[in-house]
Amino acid sequence: MALTGPKGTRVVKVEEFFMPPAVDPTQETVAGPEELVTEILIPAPPPGLKSSYRKVRARGAWDFALAGAALALHFDGRRVARARVFLSGVAPIPWRAREVEEALTGRELTAETIAGAAAAAVRDAEPLSQNGYKVPLVRAVIEEELEAIRP
Repeated sequence: MALTGPKGTRVVKVEEFFMPPAVDPTQETVAGPEELVTEILIPAPPPGLKSSYRKVRARGAWDFALAGAALALHFDGRRVARARVFLSGVAPIPWRAREVEEALTGRELTAETIAGAAAAAVRDAEPLSQNGYKVPLVRAVIEEELEAIRP
């Protein structure tokens, strides 16, 4: 995405745009105080790309996500050649699930692969005292979306 401010325009990858709380809990993004998002750059999807997004919420469309998953899987035949997976509702920022991507890349979406990827999504989860229910919810969302996107 393009950020524009008094010093000009700079391009930041989406996975580098949000500021993890461990880096700086006072900022949500890497945008400076006088910068605006002026452009979102989305490349054309390559052949073999399948994507999905699922948001689980308590009530209406504008509620915060209890959990969510965005998947972009590039298939080479039945095999996942590349994967990008982001989770929502599990951290103050969209959370890239690299463990899920690694569990999928190079494999066919069999029941075993899907179960392994869903387990990887929550393997290192550290829920707070009031949101432990999100762990099985995230796992189920990943499983359901992978089943739905399977070629």
